[in-house]
Amino acid sequence: MGRLGPIVRQGEIVPQTLAIKQMTKSGVCFPTLRVALLAVLVLAVAGGGFPSAPVWAQDAEKTVVVHIGQYSNDLHAATMGVGLARQMQDAGADVTIFVDREGVRMGEEGQPLLTYGDTDLAALLSTYIDGGGTVLVCPHCAELGGVEPDELRRGFEMGTQESIVELFINADTVVSY
Repeated sequence: MGRLGPIVRQGEIVPQTLAIKQMTKSGVCFPTLRVALLAVLVLAVAGGGFPSAPVWAQDAEKTVVVHIGQYSNDLHAATMGVGLARQMQDAGADVTIFVDREGVRMGEEGQPLLTYGDTDLAALLSTYIDGGGTVLVCPHCAELGGVEPDELRRGFEMGTQESIVELFINADTVVSY
């Protein structure tokens, strides 16, 4: 069939060379999508199949910082942050948790570690720390919160301006809760 005239979509002119296009409102062409998916399948079969592990698991070890700024005022965020840190650690990443603001209270030995729903923060932290994880504490926030370096739990260490800057500069990924 011959060349069709251009299609105007959201103010732009898109030249068309195929006789029939089945477009959705988002502009996805189903015949083109089918061809692309078929090409992916052919390449996967020709290349020996799909990878056995996710791409992120095949890369070199990643350095990840999980920033947690809340604790008892947002226990959900705190447990999600520690849980994600543990999962990324299990996946092979080098993970450091950085706590600041109200999050420094997690590191205070005299502060109880709370439970959110059925998620036990003490168990999550213990598993993370036993797996080699560390928690770096913002010294300024700890001072404002009355948390002294000698009052920190096992696995928590007081940061310095230099160690915090180095941590974030060298991180491949930073996740913030």
